[in-house]
Amino acid sequence: MAVDFSFKWIGGATWILEGGGLKIACDPVLSPSGTVQDYFWFKSKRREEPEYETGDFKDVDLWLITHGHEDHLDEAGLDFIDKKSVVITHKNGLPKLKKTKLDEITTLSWGEVVRLTSKGFKITVEAMPAVHGVNPLVALLAGGVNGYWVTLEKPDDKISIYIPSDTVIKKKVIDSLEGRKCDLFIPNLGAARIGAGIRGRLLMDLTLTAEKIGKIIEVINPKITIPVHFGTFSHYTEPVDKIRALAEEAGDKVKMLKPGQEIKFTLWSRQ
Repeated sequence: MAVDFSFKWIGGATWILEGGGLKIACDPVLSPSGTVQDYFWFKSKRREEPEYETGDFKDVDLWLITHGHEDHLDEAGLDFIDKKSVVITHKNGLPKLKKTKLDEITTLSWGEVVRLTSKGFKITVEAMPAVHGVNPLVALLAGGVNGYWVTLEKPDDKISIYIPSDTVIKKKVIDSLEGRKCDLFIPNLGAARIGAGIRGRLLMDLTLTAEKIGKIIEVINPKITIPVHFGTFSHYTEPVDKIRALAEEAGDKVKMLKPGQEIKFTLWSRQ
């Protein structure tokens, strides 16, 4: 059997996935272009507007919050989380989320699983290891991040989705993926760095790049890959042309979107 999906990239790490009546969204960051975010060690400016309609965030069944950094969860984004939505987060996203009046917030640590049902799907969400920096000290200072492995099941369908969030290639990340196969892969690219210039290069990347995701693709063999988290903020240093080249080389298996763009596709169950 198959499930028809639509995917809309809002910009940054923010996206919306709909399929079979189910709506999942990730990391609401909706501050306008020109907003300057202060990360203590550096500042970053939003270079593009978030592209969305107000109705895009209506009736979201499940919000996935990967971590509490300002380019993944901001004050403007909090206003669009419906209190009836199920929200799953890394614990460092909790202080911001507590400002809202949400009915249900679940915190997960790596390896922990939550199971729920919605719109006829049995949904399993597992928190996956994510290491926020090539440099071990930088990764430590950057703090914790959750990736998520999401499984959507119906009697005749089983769809697996991998959201690695802000991570780089590390042994614990690859080891956690061994033996898994993925239908939809939504990687955060962008070569995020702590500032530009020499300092950024010395401290090395905080996230994946078009060049580096090949290792993960080799392991999980996704049917479709949709990169996000590039171009939006000034600390995302990877040239967009590199991501475009990846998409052109991979053909239909990699979909490169612009903020506000929506695509439709069908995923066939691996069962």
